[in-house]
Amino acid sequence: MAQFDAPAALLILQESGRDIPFLVVSGTIGEELAVAMMKSGAHDYLLKSNLSRLAPAVEREIRDARTRQQRRRAEAELRESQDRLAIAIGATHLGTYDYHVAAGKLVWSDVAKRHFGLPPDAEVTSDIFRSGVHPEDRGRIEEVVRKAARAGDAYYSSEFRTVGIEDRVERWLAVWGRVFFDPQGNFARCSGVTQDITERKQLEEQFRQAQKLESIGRLAGGVAHDFNNLLTIITGYAEMALKDVGEEHPLRDPLVEIAEAAARAGALTRQLLIFSRRQILEPKLIVLNQLVRNFQKMLARLLGEQIELVLSLDAEDGVLMADPGQIEQVILNLAVNARDAMPEGGKLLIETSFIFADEEFSQAHLSVAPGPYLCLAVSDTGTGMTADVRAHIFEPFFTTKDPGKGTGLGLSTVWGIVQQSGGSVRVYSEPGRGTTFKLLFPALNAKLDGCDESPSSPSPSGRDTILVAEDEPGVRKYACRILEKHGYTVLEAANGQKALETAARYAAPIHLLLTDAVMPVMGGAELAAAFSAARPSARILCISGYSDRSWPEAQHGPNYIQKPFTPAALLRQVRAVLDA
Repeated sequence: MAQFDAPAALLILQESGRDIPFLVVSGTIGEELAVAMMKSGAHDYLLKSNLSRLAPAVEREIRDARTRQQRRRAEAELRESQDRLAIAIGATHLGTYDYHVAAGKLVWSDVAKRHFGLPPDAEVTSDIFRSGVHPEDRGRIEEVVRKAARAGDAYYSSEFRTVGIEDRVERWLAVWGRVFFDPQGNFARCSGVTQDITERKQLEEQFRQAQKLESIGRLAGGVAHDFNNLLTIITGYAEMALKDVGEEHPLRDPLVEIAEAAARAGALTRQLLIFSRRQILEPKLIVLNQLVRNFQKMLARLLGEQIELVLSLDAEDGVLMADPGQIEQVILNLAVNARDAMPEGGKLLIETSFIFADEEFSQAHLSVAPGPYLCLAVSDTGTGMTADVRAHIFEPFFTTKDPGKGTGLGLSTVWGIVQQSGGSVRVYSEPGRGTTFKLLFPALNAKLDGCDESPSSPSPSGRDTILVAEDEPGVRKYACRILEKHGYTVLEAANGQKALETAARYAAPIHLLLTDAVMPVMGGAELAAAFSAARPSARILCISGYSDRSWPEAQHGPNYIQKPFTPAALLRQVRAVLDA
């Protein structure tokens, strides 16, 4: 055309960016120009002498243009889908893998490599995958994939551990995948995703361990409570018999042995009660640094010359609320364990520090609420522990020591004291690398003015009337005998209901209700409430095998006497409550 030709038209079309079929129709176009136009982007050329090809060419090129448009649309949608998938995988920290069986080709994403302890640029093979799976889990994960392959075009999922190929870090992974088959039905490929679930597994293990210890604690508390009833009778009558026999009496030595054995048994039950968090405590404000310093000389003598004792105390004195004797017991038990773990000598480090538990720390440690804590860390350079041993160290009677060299209650006592004091215990240990116990206690912002109280000296006897409610016949008879022997008028009842009936029939004043905390028919707390309503001026004293929720101090006061008790202890406590 005049002043316009096919190359100029093609240039305008290409600059527009639109995909429109371009056909050249000419009566004079030569072969060279036709080839050049096709190379430049024209779709076809036709001679005017052969226009019968025009309609089919137009239809073909429009059809091809639509196909290209659909393909571009599909490619755009695929890119968007891939982008969305990449965002989802990135947000959930999922790793991806694709394994082609025939070629032996394994493709991992960077995150999947990280799950196996590899850097992003590492080359991966099926052998590397197998070596990265924990030896105990290899057979199971391979069987999961084989089972899916046998089922035919099936999905699979599982959980397994990896041992970092380069960083040697053990991780827990969850895997979801699918197997694919070739046209002949042969297993050709599997692909899927992996997710690091190590933190979830740790939380589950913490929860299981807490449940197990809670169950063992309930059992230990129940056993200790019942055993304390028997020890109360044994201890009490042994003490009474010793007062009645002379120094030269042939039965005196056996009675002394009975009393001492009962005392040792009582110490064991107290440790069980501490583990079960049912031991009666006498909490006070404690400066932790001061308590550790005061304990230093005794610990040095206990550890001996082969073990160096080092204190690293925080510059600021932290205050916590706990029973001082129990915290000393914790330090003592940990020091004894550390000494036994360093038979050739070593170093024991005791540290104090402040930490603040944030929400993330609290979520990772179920028993720790957010807030400020005092940390007491006890570390040794001893033999350390395996993961299997660490899983059982707080269970009563679990010990790795030789027979006769330990009761297995030392660390269970530590656990119980710390838990009952509102704290938490963490253990870090590896074989050959020593052990660190970190004890966290809620930190207080308090001063120590007026914390110590000196008890008065009570009279051991009296003329008051006392109602004794105790369901264990031996303990009831023993307590009544002591009180009657020292001038008291004693009424007795086998449970709370009978105690109320006795009190209703008794017209004279009753000065004190001495009641067990846990009884059938009606417990001590319910009895105390009903008795106080009927006789407001009477005092109440609880006999307890352990401190229990069934005895609310807010309503009935903190007056306890712990089983097993001696005659002197019972008389002092009774007199103290009556004279208060």
